[in-house]
Amino acid sequence: MQEEAEALFSRKFEKPSDFLCCAFGLKDREIDAYFALLAGPLRISEMQKRIGGDRTTVQRVLKRLLEKGLAERETQQISRGGYYYVYKAISKEEVRLKVVKQLEVWYTATRRFLLEGWSEQPE
Repeated sequence: MQEEAEALFSRKFEKPSDFLCCAFGLKDREIDAYFALLAGPLRISEMQKRIGGDRTTVQRVLKRLLEKGLAERETQQISRGGYYYVYKAISKEEVRLKVVKQLEVWYTATRRFLLEGWSEQPE
C-alpha cells in the first residue's frame, strides 16, 4: 500500500502533455490535436492530416477539446453559401491557469477528506 501511495505522489511531470493527461483526462490523440491547434487555427480536414484518423474521429477529438475548454470554434462563411468551422487552441497560459485551479480544487477536497471526513471504520 505504501509503495502505491509513493508512486502516486512521486510521479514526475516532464512535459506539458503529462499535465494535460492528468488534469483534463485527455488521450494521446486529443493531446496531439491541442498541440496542433497551438500552431494556428485549423479546419477539420487540416486536423486530419496532422493527427490522422477519419473525419468522424477528428470531430470527436475536437468536440472533447471544446467540452474541456481547451479549444474554441469559429464559424466561417463561404461566399457561395454555406459555412465551415475553424478550431483554435486556448493559450498555454490559460491552460496553465486551469491546471493550477484543478490542483487547488483537488488539494482542498483531498485535505478536507483526510482531516475531517475519513472515518475510522472501513465501509
